[in-house]
Amino acid sequence: MYHRVLDGFDPLQAEIHQAKVMDTQFRTLRQFFQVLPLDEAADMLMQGRLPPRAVSITFDDGYRDNHDLALPLLRQHGLNATFYVASGYLNGGLIFHDVLVETIRHAATGTLDLGIDGVERLQISDMASRIAAIRHLTKAMKYLEPGRRQQLSTRLLETLGPHAPRSLMMSDEQVRALSRSGMGIGGHTTHHVILSKLTAEAARDEIDSNRNTLSSIIDKPLTSFAYPNGKPGIDYDTSHVALVRESGYRNAVSTLSAVGTRQASAHELPRFVLNETTTIGVILRMLRMTAYAI
Repeated sequence: MYHRVLDGFDPLQAEIHQAKVMDTQFRTLRQFFQVLPLDEAADMLMQGRLPPRAVSITFDDGYRDNHDLALPLLRQHGLNATFYVASGYLNGGLIFHDVLVETIRHAATGTLDLGIDGVERLQISDMASRIAAIRHLTKAMKYLEPGRRQQLSTRLLETLGPHAPRSLMMSDEQVRALSRSGMGIGGHTTHHVILSKLTAEAARDEIDSNRNTLSSIIDKPLTSFAYPNGKPGIDYDTSHVALVRESGYRNAVSTLSAVGTRQASAHELPRFVLNETTTIGVILRMLRMTAYAI
């Protein structure tokens, strides 16, 4: 499971993969594992026909660097991936986390108060304090009521002025380019909202409108879905799994860190993040993950 990929290291977003690391990971997966398109792998898993060492690659959210940096690497190594896109942020939109990161990056030294109920003022000075602030405030914002979170994000964006990032997410044409390259395009709700925070009607609309928009962009039906944030029982529940199934998706993925077996639900397939930076590290991590099979 990937999200973004960067050309170089960003201390405020140390968790984001760098292109050189992704290159090593892709080369290792290509050499030692069976990399399959997710739809194909999910079908084979359910049918008991999955080959040994099978793995699928996924990217969440719809960042422009997926097209600009990840796609060339995938092509170079002859690999396929599925890209789960929050369609409401295409063509210049911004997810709240990115607005928060840039707010902290450009915040003046001193006391920072974002006006979030229950969140104390934070002291901003050096890089360490900015990193800590991002971690603390991300948790606070993530589970706000969706409308309140959007209001706060909009207010922060306005204060950024010329520092506001304007091209972090893909355009419609870049999504089409991924699809034309043989990559999978999957649903991820329209506004990347945590489904458990919505009414049933609103959740259904987020799932269906996202699928309709992306299907129109790539002129193909969507077959795979990723639950935003993706923690089973916290970010979504069985009612949302049913909505995803009813929407016509053949499979769906969560963020439960595990390896899927035939006993796994096709609409709650687990995933994990691969952070290792060397060939042997990647191989050992993949071996260790077999202890977490569901």
